[in-house]
Amino acid sequence: MPLLPTTLVYPDAETSKQEALRQLFQDWMQASIQAAPEMKELIEGMVFDGFYPHYFSRRPKILFIGREAREIEGFNYLDLLHAAYRKGKRIGSQHLNQNLFHRRLLYTAHGLLNGFPDWRDIPDASVIGDTFGKPDGVSFAFMNLSKFSNESDFWPSNWKMIQDAVRLATQQRRLIAEEIAILEPDLVITMNLEGCFPSLGEEVTPLAATSRDVSAWRLTSHGHASLLLDSFHFSAPGKRDLEHFYLPICDAVRKHLT
Repeated sequence: MPLLPTTLVYPDAETSKQEALRQLFQDWMQASIQAAPEMKELIEGMVFDGFYPHYFSRRPKILFIGREAREIEGFNYLDLLHAAYRKGKRIGSQHLNQNLFHRRLLYTAHGLLNGFPDWRDIPDASVIGDTFGKPDGVSFAFMNLSKFSNESDFWPSNWKMIQDAVRLATQQRRLIAEEIAILEPDLVITMNLEGCFPSLGEEVTPLAATSRDVSAWRLTSHGHASLLLDSFHFSAPGKRDLEHFYLPICDAVRKHLT
């Protein structure tokens, strides 16, 4: 199965970054097959990711890191989600405004890119999506720690598959750290991934805490330095958008990045 590139249209200034990611992902797939030929079928269905158009002109440049894709084996993550944000307004059977994970992504990114507005002034996720990836809209980078798609009907993360993916991605090269370095984020937001920090870079140094909900770190990935914040997983039930995500993330960014 050939590597499936994104069909999104990028400004000229970002095409070299797209090419760098395309080559990285090609190497990633080949290295994984060489390391684990018995997993060839799974590897050929890897779901690759990266950044949305106009990400590199945003300040701060925000990279979200999740765990794994769900039920999109062989597809390009960016294409599917860009279409869902901009036009479909649905994630599976859920409206975008009701989906915890993607609603929180869009709310948080909008706030960080627009000067920390009050929560009540942030538009609905569906409205943010109208201009997502446009020159005047929200844009960010997104990558999953695992490039394998969890095709199970069960909602918990498949940690065995995630660990296999991380092992293959760090066996010969530090491919996860290389992807982060290509994306050059100012801010990396991970989702309850502290146990996986060694795969993100060669150095992760703790910074002074700002809340019990978000931890702060200085991350160096293949020579690129960024602020790393680890929060609850964005799909975590029983957590509140404002108190557990938006406010502690904004507070940490104010303290360590602005």
